[in-house]
Amino acid sequence: MDYAIDTLLDEDRCYAHLVDHFHGGKLTCPACGSSNNRVHHRRRKPVFQFFCLECRTYFNVFTGTAFEGTRWPCSKIVMILRGFLKGDSTLSMSREMGLGYRNLLYLRHELMGNALENRERDKLPDSETESDEMYQNSGEKGILHPDPNDPPRRRANKKRG
Repeated sequence: MDYAIDTLLDEDRCYAHLVDHFHGGKLTCPACGSSNNRVHHRRRKPVFQFFCLECRTYFNVFTGTAFEGTRWPCSKIVMILRGFLKGDSTLSMSREMGLGYRNLLYLRHELMGNALENRERDKLPDSETESDEMYQNSGEKGILHPDPNDPPRRRANKKRG
């Protein structure tokens, strides 16, 4: 059963989460980095349009991100990010949230490209890497039969009883 969980989320808390996630908790001008700005208009609450008093540019929380120009509510964007991080399929997310599949797929590819571009390029500090084994009994055949002259076929053909 699919239902829109984003209607259960608080827009103000989602906006605060996005400001914290995209801008480190403090919204500054993406062009000059100044925090000397004022609210330009409040048409799309809680996403305000800001005006930088230093370089005279307009911006909001999504300026310079993959979500720039979108009109989705903050709760929907948080749910999209959550679904991508969980590994949900694009088709199931588009059905659940009522979004276009191609738009969501394009956004997923753009975010994956950003993640690849900004990945940590340093080598691992250790020369050894541990991994979990896929097969617990890998390489083990069980307990060897004590008599090497008694092959498995002869043992299997013994009469019972």
